[in-house]
Amino acid sequence: MRRAGALTVTAAAVLCLTSGCGVPPSGVVEVGEPATGMTLSKAVYFLDAESSLHAVARPEIPDTNPVAAAVRELLAGPTPTESEYLTTALPPDLPQPEITVGTATILIRFPTGTPRLTPAALHQLTCTTTLTTHPTRPRPAPPSGAAAPQQSPPTIHITIPNTPSPTPSACP
Repeated sequence: MRRAGALTVTAAAVLCLTSGCGVPPSGVVEVGEPATGMTLSKAVYFLDAESSLHAVARPEIPDTNPVAAAVRELLAGPTPTESEYLTTALPPDLPQPEITVGTATILIRFPTGTPRLTPAALHQLTCTTTLTTHPTRPRPAPPSGAAAPQQSPPTIHITIPNTPSPTPSACP
């Protein structure tokens, strides 16, 4: 009797699997354009264990100066969760710099008494600023035969009293 019950359950399962359990088939469902990827426009750069830069997304916060907002986020350091695998080369209690955003340049000026920043700290600051003013996003392909439009990020000048200007380096 027990064996007959097991066979009945097995037969019912096979019948259910082969019949689609009453769900009728459908044709192709049109849903619009495919996704093109996420825009990363508000992020800060922190360092991993190998001192490589990694962009970490931050929520958009309305601000009249988005560069200053991004730098504030950077100076705040990694969140407790992020600090499990990321760090910062920026010294603690680094003062908020004066930031002037022009059409082609950004001037970041730290006050007198600001400690010297390491190349890694300057790289974090430069890449965070660059990303804020020149977001990375997937670009649509230009029409065949046309050249892709070139957009260059602004020139960033970081001024720290008694510190040489940083050497520009590429951001990831």
